[in-house]
Amino acid sequence: MERDRKTVIADAAIALLASGGSKGLTHRAVDAQAGLPAGSTSFYCRTRQELLTLALLRHAALDMADLQADAQRMSRLEWRADDFIDLLTERVADWLSPAKRTRLLARFELFMMASRDPELAAIVTQQRQHFLAATEVALSRAGVADPAGLAPMVLVTVDALLLDQISASGPMLSRAQQQAMFSMVLNKGGLR
Repeated sequence: MERDRKTVIADAAIALLASGGSKGLTHRAVDAQAGLPAGSTSFYCRTRQELLTLALLRHAALDMADLQADAQRMSRLEWRADDFIDLLTERVADWLSPAKRTRLLARFELFMMASRDPELAAIVTQQRQHFLAATEVALSRAGVADPAGLAPMVLVTVDALLLDQISASGPMLSRAQQQAMFSMVLNKGGLR
């Protein structure tokens, strides 16, 4: 199935944000990256803000699709704390994989841009609420007493781990170290 033009543009913008940061993101560069005729990106996204919004929403949709696949997989299992910790560790490993590295770099570039742009910040906040809700559902299913209180801690831990690993010049944390981090957070929430 062929992707629609806006999706092609959003994916090209994500690739450019990852490779060249915000300075590398121009309408012309997106056209070239996507292999589209000159002016195509401008037709769909008149302004840079519209282009950034499109990239941010596409990025969030891709991440949410990953979480929905995780939820589907876990719906077939009897929940245990170790299963949830394994799931979190696998999600981090997947997002750190070479196949998704571009998306991860773009994620943090977009987050940094949103820290200086109220319009983008509002979109990040709105999308974050969707991720919090999905995390709360998973935590509730895992038997956590206060899923709403623990969900932000889980998301912050995931983001911190991803940022550390994507930017680290030293050795990557082992799977066991990552599991220990998640275990500490979940122990605070009464999961174990």
